Amino acid sequence: MKVSIIIPTYNRAKCLQNTLASITVQTFDPNAFEVIVVNNGSTDDTAEICNRFGALLQNFIYCHDAMPGLLTGRHKGVELSSGEILSFIDDDVELNTAWLKGVDKAFQTNPNIHLLTGPNLPKYETEPPTWLASFWSDTPYGGRYCTWLSLMDLGNKEIDVDPLYVWGLNFSIRRTTFHKLGGFHPDNIPAQLQQYQGDGETGLALKAKATNCKALYTPSALLYHYVSAKRMTENYFKKRAFYQGVCDSYTSLRRNNNLYPPQKVQEVEPSSNFSLNFYKRVFAKLTRIANHVRTKNPSKAIRELHENLNKKYNEGFEFHQKAYSEIETVREWVLKENYWDYKLPTHG
Repeated sequence: MKVSIIIPTYNRAKCLQNTLASITVQTFDPNAFEVIVVNNGSTDDTAEICNRFGALLQNFIYCHDAMPGLLTGRHKGVELSSGEILSFIDDDVELNTAWLKGVDKAFQTNPNIHLLTGPNLPKYETEPPTWLASFWSDTPYGGRYCTWLSLMDLGNKEIDVDPLYVWGLNFSIRRTTFHKLGGFHPDNIPAQLQQYQGDGETGLALKAKATNCKALYTPSALLYHYVSAKRMTENYFKKRAFYQGVCDSYTSLRRNNNLYPPQKVQEVEPSSNFSLNFYKRVFAKLTRIANHVRTKNPSKAIRELHENLNKKYNEGFEFHQKAYSEIETVREWVLKENYWDYKLPTHG
């Protein structure tokens, strides 16, 4: 079956170059996959990079669409694609040479599987700060993950997983399932338009979970996620916490308005340490930020950092709730049935 690799990108020409280079060395039939890059209004050398790799990759499609937000690249990429399998990756990852072969084999040999992911291992730009260890959590499947940096390693065996473990940087899905579930929700909206932020792939995963669409983790679909030095700072984590609060507010509002089907399977134990009230309000979203300190005796600085991030999370949640209650266009946006038309209400 044909695999369509879809890569939304915005001003990350250097990282994108590494991503595309890792695709050129895949041990897979070049006629059995295509690469689609959607430029989300970049002002750097993205177009030049794509032009160069377009000559190296047999089936390469490049599109420029400046509509803000990750949703643009994802849904435009699907519109331009032709594969039975849709594989969404980020523009700052590097694929293992057998990644494509692993994705194809997993879907071929598991006809009952709808979603697929694999290890998302770190490629740190600099040595991580010591406090970063407190943001890793264990999983019910073994292994561990760090939602803050989209890192996960569940080991070297294929296992069925909750669809909420299939994250956007390494997200493969059958084309028919993608359309049946209604596609993605808004994600990575610019800061000045945060009231229109959504829950990205989480909404799709929640619907997959509710309808018992099976997801698989395979070690063969391994990639490396570039973690820049600026992402390993307290300032970045504070922005990430606020952003997650906004995402979780969106999720809770859609569920309160019956836009997510009721769960038919048991919720996986949450990895966070937020209060039970907040847990109930945001419906145990696995990709929420983890306020979990793994060390038995965390330092005062680490405790304060987690407390400050919890406050930023609450600020983001409350910001979005307020925008929803006061602004009609935000209410209409949050309650859309789907986002095949990904044009933002205040853009253009």
